[in-house]
Parts: sequence; structure tokens; C-alpha cells
Amino acid sequence: MELDPQWVVGFVDGEGCFHVNIQKHPEMSAGFQVVPEFVVVQPERDLQILYALKRFFGFGVVRRCHTDRYALRIRKLKGLEHVCDFFLKHSLKTRKHSDFQKFRKIVLLMLQQKHLDREGVLRIVDIAMQMKTTKDSALQKIKAELESG
Repeated sequence: MELDPQWVVGFVDGEGCFHVNIQKHPEMSAGFQVVPEFVVVQPERDLQILYALKRFFGFGVVRRCHTDRYALRIRKLKGLEHVCDFFLKHSLKTRKHSDFQKFRKIVLLMLQQKHLDREGVLRIVDIAMQMKTTKDSALQKIKAELESG
């Protein structure tokens, strides 16, 4: 299945998600792990679309995430950088564009290794709190802990 870039934009506008998970991780230099991911979920009957998107982007893993649902997840920074480059050239049309812009800022900070110190994680938390796909209460706790030192 060959995918047209504009079709991918429309599909991701409806079905995609830019998400950032931040969790306490004592072994990390900043004490927290930052996990950005690009996700598309589909029912099993449309599994071939997820594999076509995986080939289109050249990155990701397709796995079952619920009984009859599967997800394409791209988490590697190199893959996320590629996804961001694509959506810079082919702009999303819905309010998802706003989350993408914030997500891209986080990916860029991580490419600069800013997620490896507390100040950088705090900057990432502030950006993630503005995204519609994050849990604000969990991020507020992390922010308070980072600010208290």
C-alpha cells in the first residue's frame, strides 16, 4: 500500500496522537525519564494501515494494545525527528497542529540532551503541560518535585 503524504496528514489529523510521558526514574541523571511518542491506533481489521504507516515513516513498532486494537508507536528520537520533519513540510490541519508544535519543541530539546538535567526536564514538563494529550495532575506533581530540588 503506497501512501500519499496528504492522505497521511489527514489520517493523522483524525487518528494520530503526539504524547509525552514523564516518569520518575532514579537511575536517570535528572531523576526522571522523558518518553515522547507518536501513536496511531486502529482496530485489527485496519492493521494493514499501521504497517503502511510504519513503512512510510521508516520507524516504529506495531503491537496489540487492547483486545482488538493495535498501535503504531514511534519512540526512538531519530524516528521522532523524521516524523517532525515530515509534519513541518506537510502541516496538520486541525488543532492537533498545536500539540505537534509543542511535541517538536520537546523532541528538539531531547536532541540537545536537555532531558538529562533537572532544568531541562522542568522545561519539558512546562511544554508538555500545554499539550492536550498529557495528564496535567501527574505533571504538576513532577514540576513541584523538580522545583523543590
